[in-house]
Parts: sequence; structure tokens; C-alpha cells
Amino acid sequence: MNTLAALEQYSALCDELDLYMHEENSHLRANGNDQKLLVERKSQILGKLEEALAFLRAAGPVKSADHAASSEVRKRVLAKVLKLLLLSRESEQLLLKNSVRTAPRMEVPQPTPAKLATAYKTSKPVRPAATQAEGSWVVW
Repeated sequence: MNTLAALEQYSALCDELDLYMHEENSHLRANGNDQKLLVERKSQILGKLEEALAFLRAAGPVKSADHAASSEVRKRVLAKVLKLLLLSRESEQLLLKNSVRTAPRMEVPQPTPAKLATAYKTSKPVRPAATQAEGSWVVW
């Protein structure tokens, strides 16, 4: 497989990942949780991306005849990856927001009068005895 074909395959996988991530994001907005089916699909897509990266590494540098076409594909892939990063961040924030919202609340124990008394009990700080140099001008 040459480099240009590997780049095209990687671009197609980025499109597939883009569709998946939009679906995941809309699912998170609607339901608020990530289902097992989405996680399995994500792992399949990531496996395909790993294979595509291996093909890109094995393909080597771009031939001079394919340089212009490969430059266009690389620009498209870079734009897609940047969009995917932003969408991934938004999905991550939705997951975090939904997990905080669904976390069980802990009840605060009611304070007893004895606990309040000990918490607000005041004690006077012990002051050290005043020395001669304290409060007076001493010449050394």
C-alpha cells in the first residue's frame, strides 16, 4: 500500500469516527450516559485507526509525484482531527456533568448540642510573661 492510499484510508476512518462521535455526543445530550454498545463501537473504530496508522508508518515517505495530492489529504485529515478533539472535549464535559448529577448525595449528619458546644468552645490563648525588652527601647 502506498502512502497516498494509506492517507485516504485514514481520512475515511476519520470520517467514520466523526459520525460516531456526533452520534455519541447527541446520545450524551439526550440520555446523559454512555451505553455499552457505544463503547464497543468506539473500541472497534480505534482498532481500525491503529491499523491505519501502522499502514502509514510502513508506507514511508510520499513520492514526489503524489506530493500535491497527499498534501491536500493531510490538510483534510488535520482539520478533521482538530474538529474531533473539540467534539471529544465537549463529550467529556457532558460525561463529567452527567456523572456529577447522578452521583448519590450524602446526608449531612445533624449536629448535636454537645458537638456544637465543643466546636464553639473558646479557650483563651496563654500569653508568655512579658520580658524587660518587650515594649521598651533597649540600646545594644
